Amino acid sequence: MAKEGTPLEEMTLRQLRRVASEYGISRYSRMRKARLLAEIQAIERHKRSTTPSPIIEAQRNVESTKFELAQEEPTSDTLVSVDEGLAELPEGYGESRIVLMPRDPHWSYAYWEIPYEHKEELRSQGGQQLALRLYDVTAIKLDYQSPHSIQEYPCDELAREWYLPMPVSDRDYLVEIGYRCEDGQWLVLARSAPIHVPPAYPSKWMEDQFVTVNWDDNLQGKTVLKLVPPSQTANGSSSEIPDLPIYLQPNSTQPGKL
Repeated sequence: MAKEGTPLEEMTLRQLRRVASEYGISRYSRMRKARLLAEIQAIERHKRSTTPSPIIEAQRNVESTKFELAQEEPTSDTLVSVDEGLAELPEGYGESRIVLMPRDPHWSYAYWEIPYEHKEELRSQGGQQLALRLYDVTAIKLDYQSPHSIQEYPCDELAREWYLPMPVSDRDYLVEIGYRCEDGQWLVLARSAPIHVPPAYPSKWMEDQFVTVNWDDNLQGKTVLKLVPPSQTANGSSSEIPDLPIYLQPNSTQPGKL
């Protein structure tokens, strides 16, 4: 290794041989001074080209540290202490409810919570078989109108969730959970909110509308044209909803027709 501050060109042959010995140059003792100097300079140029600068080396150290930190996995003790001090979640909230969610055009998922006391009350009234009833409520109100169709699925007393096949896609459905009596009476435990099952096919609705908009108009927050699906128009709804009998309307004594 060259002494610090002493250029190679100013070294004596003996000093160059000492440096050549440290670099592991073979047969350096037989070389003339010029060739020995050239060999040492070639080795030092190669070392400078392969040795990263201090800045690059520092960046590499930082990046490797980041990677190591990102790869650290929490220990079992850390995972155990995450929920330490938190109260236990209750088994239920004391209210009867059922929720229906569409999964795809062909299936929906229902889950429910029914207190034991509520079940006992309806069983004492004659309820025998716990079941789910799926209603097609497209464009109707089930409170005083009859559904387009009803599907019933018996379920287990211990179950709290169920997957329901959808009869037809692109329709509105809701589900009830309750007991069916021996005489056919239906005792309701809970009813879900209505949901819309997506269609299994592309929409056939085609309605091209052309509007003229001034170049200087500020369109932010403005509605240029409101598109109304055919099912929500007078013609569309009359063709889709059949003439079904309904239950008694509120504050009325006569049944009506759609």
